[in-house]
Amino acid sequence: MKDVVSHISTKPKGNRFFSLKWKAVLIFSLVLIFVNTGLALLGYWQLREQFSLQQSQINQQHIQELEALIGDSFNELEQIASLVQTMVPPAPASVPMSKRLADMFIDQSATLEFDWGLDDAYFFSNQNNLLFALRPPDHIEHFMPMVEQVNLSEQPEFQLKCLDQCKQYVAIPVLNKGQKVGVFLLSRLLADVIITFKDVTGADIAVISEETTIHGSRAANRLLTGWQRYVVALTNPDVNIQLLDQVSKKHRFEQFQTTGLETKHNDKYLTLQSLQVSQEGLGRSTHFLLINDITPAVQHIKQATQRSIAVGLVGFLLSLSLLLLLLWRPLNRLLLLSKSLPLLAHNAYGEAREKLRLTSRDWHKDEIDIAGETTLELTNTLESLHKEVQEQTNNLILRGEELTRERDFVTGLLNNAQVIILTQDCDGQLFTLNSKGRKFLNLLDKQPEIATFQHFISGQSNDNLFQEAIEKLKNTEISSYQHDSQIVTSDERSYYISWIHSRLPGKREPGTPIILSVGLDITDREEAERSLTWLANHDPLTGLYNRRYFQNSFEDLLSLAQRYKHNLALLFFDLDQFKYVNDTSGHQAGDAMLRVVADKLIQVTRATDLLARLGGDEFAVVIPEADIDAAIQVAEKILDALKQISFPTKGRSHRISASIGIVSYPEHGSTVQDLMSNSDLAMYQAKDTGRDRWHLFALDDQIREQMTERVAWKDKIEQALADSSFTLYYQPILEIKSGRISHYEVLIRMREKDGSIAMPGDFIPVAERTGLIHSIDRFVLREAINQLSVISRSSNMEINLSINLSGRVVDDPELLPLLKQLLTISGVKPQNLVFELTETATLADMASAEK
Repeated sequence: MKDVVSHISTKPKGNRFFSLKWKAVLIFSLVLIFVNTGLALLGYWQLREQFSLQQSQINQQHIQELEALIGDSFNELEQIASLVQTMVPPAPASVPMSKRLADMFIDQSATLEFDWGLDDAYFFSNQNNLLFALRPPDHIEHFMPMVEQVNLSEQPEFQLKCLDQCKQYVAIPVLNKGQKVGVFLLSRLLADVIITFKDVTGADIAVISEETTIHGSRAANRLLTGWQRYVVALTNPDVNIQLLDQVSKKHRFEQFQTTGLETKHNDKYLTLQSLQVSQEGLGRSTHFLLINDITPAVQHIKQATQRSIAVGLVGFLLSLSLLLLLLWRPLNRLLLLSKSLPLLAHNAYGEAREKLRLTSRDWHKDEIDIAGETTLELTNTLESLHKEVQEQTNNLILRGEELTRERDFVTGLLNNAQVIILTQDCDGQLFTLNSKGRKFLNLLDKQPEIATFQHFISGQSNDNLFQEAIEKLKNTEISSYQHDSQIVTSDERSYYISWIHSRLPGKREPGTPIILSVGLDITDREEAERSLTWLANHDPLTGLYNRRYFQNSFEDLLSLAQRYKHNLALLFFDLDQFKYVNDTSGHQAGDAMLRVVADKLIQVTRATDLLARLGGDEFAVVIPEADIDAAIQVAEKILDALKQISFPTKGRSHRISASIGIVSYPEHGSTVQDLMSNSDLAMYQAKDTGRDRWHLFALDDQIREQMTERVAWKDKIEQALADSSFTLYYQPILEIKSGRISHYEVLIRMREKDGSIAMPGDFIPVAERTGLIHSIDRFVLREAINQLSVISRSSNMEINLSINLSGRVVDDPELLPLLKQLLTISGVKPQNLVFELTETATLADMASAEK
């Protein structure tokens, strides 16, 4: 016995073994990867947040710096304008102010232009007329509003205007002996402010204008085509003008008014941010765009992230190596110990002891050693007990089976008794509630005293009856009360509960009886009842009405037709060659075809028609208040609809057709049985005349008898195929000239239930008409080739067989592959077989026969 047990596999069949150490390594690896990745992402996110905060602070500082520079420049320009007035030499009143200004500018031009940085100077009269210009005016119309405003308010005006160039303008009133004699307009380029900003902040800045009047030789080079705006001032223009043009083609200008943009250009990381400068005199058409080089910061973030990932990877590899080092040997010992345990179930105690000795150590014992020693003691104990158990096996088997049944019953009762048990007073106040009830009613975190029983069943139609029953329980008029209710829990789930209420003998308080309520969840039963109600009337495969519902409804429709003298038509049909589809493509394909046919029938029939699947591939349609012509129209409509279906399966396409038998009330019968029987005969007449057609029942006793006999033979053939009641006879064929047997002819016979033998002429024609001939041909092939193989191997004789097959084999594409398979498996030579086909069936399809 030990040798036998030693070959028993201790691994569960069908389950792949995956070691615990690898599971631990896998889980630990996932945790470390998650932690390291999270730390790296967190560090990267913190650095980016810190960088964004610094950038925001820097932007605010830049705005303040730019505002201060622009404001200082305006103030300085205003002071220069005031000083210019004092520099005008005195002269007689006859000398105009414009003449004195011209003389002064000629004398002081070097100081005004180079030392003070003035670019333009204009003098206007009180009537806004230009009296003096340092150089020919250009775009003077843009500054006339300033001059007019100063003449009106006698207050200085400031303005930043970016046309061909960005300039700051100051307009102040000019006084002579306390009287205002005109307006003095001075300008200077913004370039000094931009250069100073660049020197102070180290950042590049671009001044972008929306003006469309900019012209000149450089205007085209300064146009940002994506934004249709001009760059009128720019630091480091050789690089930044190309950057701005590329950015304008990819991003909207409005983006820089809010979030800014981070981009890469010429291997540098740059940020572009609009400076929202609030300064007097700045027009809305002028925008300041800050360009910052953040390459060092981005590289710092990348390097920090890479270092974090590298450190995490090294730690990950070291941790895995240490984990494998710690787990490898103990888990191998544990695996060996686990392999020894299943041997105890097969009574292989000796082999188990050998494995247990391999797991033990003489030094530094651990838990695995203790488990091994315990298992060894258990092995010895089990071995001794096994000997005792064998002596009492016969008596204990009966007792053990009885105890097993009792144990299973009690265990099943406890495990499956999903009931709610609670106690309440007559007002519905809950006293106690079991754990199942708490979980079911979602009261795990609540005291039962805060809920009432009526709270769970409120809104039920039997509330009044329940209250009356509780009063009767209180007054001991009844001993128990049973009712069903629907409850909706706090998580909006609905259940059906069957309650039984009874009065407990004790009392919680004087005069207040306690009522015990036990609730059973019958939700599944309610749903099952609804499902059974549907299944009782419908076919589960197609969803159509079944035979039971059809017959009952047919009786009702026939009764109405008889009462009101209406016509009624019945169409009974089945699918042609459906068994062939099942045999060649499988029952799943047959079921799919039935569902497709059912869907098509629902489309072509009316809602008032009674459509049902009676079983297998049989369908029936009852058409109320329809005469024979209407029934024929429906039949043709069904045949046309089925012809349109092409059902592909296993590399071939099945065309669907049906044979329909038509009967009409009252012409062809007055009872459901007569109409069903006559429609069945009419359907077989349709099949007999070629299938894929309808046939109107005719009262012909001979046809009825023939069809009845044919149906009986069809049932016999199907039963014979299922019970293997066909047998083969081998008739020797003698060659007269040589006097020897040239071959044997294979003949088929059918044994009937009474033991008699049916000849082929009785059942072959029916099999050919019903399509069962294919199954018979395959049976003959298998049995004849197997028998020839047995004879050839046992006697080394070479025998030839002549096998008779129906000409219907030309319609069976599966027969040739089956023949090749049988010849390969059996080893029979093809030249030892001769096939004879029925001439009439072969000539029915010459194209297939030639193949």
